[in-house]
Amino acid sequence: MSHPFRKILCAVDLGPNSHSTIEMARQIAQGEGASVIFLHVVPMPVEAMGQPLMVEPLTGAEADGRRQLERLAIDSNTPNYEIAVVTGDPATSILEAAKEHAADLIVMATHGRTGLSHFFLGSVAERVVRDSSIPVMTVRAPAHHPHVLSKPILV
Repeated sequence: MSHPFRKILCAVDLGPNSHSTIEMARQIAQGEGASVIFLHVVPMPVEAMGQPLMVEPLTGAEADGRRQLERLAIDSNTPNYEIAVVTGDPATSILEAAKEHAADLIVMATHGRTGLSHFFLGSVAERVVRDSSIPVMTVRAPAHHPHVLSKPILV
């Protein structure tokens, strides 16, 4: 029987859920004998949209992202991997990277935002799931509870 996943694109935002996302991709790859492409997308600064921008800060962010991804990949003991770092819109860049690398599966985190934060920030995972032509596995980020609202407030 052939293995359905030969190349796994693991999109990593370098946030708190990065370890569990990488671990999920590593386990799938190990079971399938697949290779993993660890991808980090440096988001394009909002103020840069439609404006000329300086390449220096973005180059530094890409180099930093590459170093962090390399460290995470080594720590995860993933045997067969590549590192890719790009700058752009995260959802679009993930979908383009999946095509460019001929990935069979995308593994990425979802932050589970709701309400206003979802409205303003959108959902990269939602856009990728909706527009991807290949399977997408989402790894749920741990719940985040702000300390400010964790105690009852008497008004």
